[in-house]
Amino acid sequence: MEYLWRLKEVTIKPKMKHIQLILLTFLLISPGIGQNIEKIIFTSQQADEPPTKQGMPKYTLEFIREVNGDLVTSYYKEDKKRKKLSDKIVIDKKRVEGITHWKAIDKKDFTLTELEIDHTTLTSGLERTQLSFGIPTDFTVSVDSFQYCQNFKMTKIIATGGETITVTLLNSLGQKSNYIFNSNDIGEGNFNLQNYLFCSTLLKGKIPSVIPNNELFSEEMLRDILLSYQKTVECEGFYYKEYIENNPQISIQERRTMANWNFVEYMKNRNK
Repeated sequence: MEYLWRLKEVTIKPKMKHIQLILLTFLLISPGIGQNIEKIIFTSQQADEPPTKQGMPKYTLEFIREVNGDLVTSYYKEDKKRKKLSDKIVIDKKRVEGITHWKAIDKKDFTLTELEIDHTTLTSGLERTQLSFGIPTDFTVSVDSFQYCQNFKMTKIIATGGETITVTLLNSLGQKSNYIFNSNDIGEGNFNLQNYLFCSTLLKGKIPSVIPNNELFSEEMLRDILLSYQKTVECEGFYYKEYIENNPQISIQERRTMANWNFVEYMKNRNK
């Protein structure tokens, strides 16, 4: 009997360890388990500008998770004053689960289909964007490429005023993720494209017109951001730096005005 009991112990323990390992693996690859987003807080506030002295109002939306998994709000706040919306706004469960998964895998490459924008809509904004090489039919957004090329922007624009938008995600474990967007981020080369794509996909069309600066997560803004991405990843600044390093005779004034510089022709000759 003692032998049989020992044999039983030997056979059961590995099975239990195996089951525990399966459960642990399942939890790790299923980010939605135990990590549901319980609340999304969107805030928008313009920066103070003269003659403003008391500070601009802060507008807040709070989407709270319901039993069915959707996140819903029916009011907004102007500072601390609560105001009812004309219609309830719903972010459906599947969209929330999708973004939860993207965050868990640290997703960095996106297709137009995943971003819910088609090629025709994207190209509709080309007349305002001077691309050197156009938009490929298999257009894919790589946030790593954008981050690299953003360091070589030809010019930077710094403006006073503007606004700050913050998106805060709180999950069922009490963890918080903050995504902050300042209106000067793109001009200063500080734009976090991955964070923007997460928040845009989650909140597109969900910010009502009563909220100032509600257009950040609109389809039109997404289109313009993607065109800005394409312009940035051409890395013209990187190749212009290479050009002047290979041509030390170019004067400081010529470098500043980029005299005789033609990006497309340079790339054609460089690739020969």
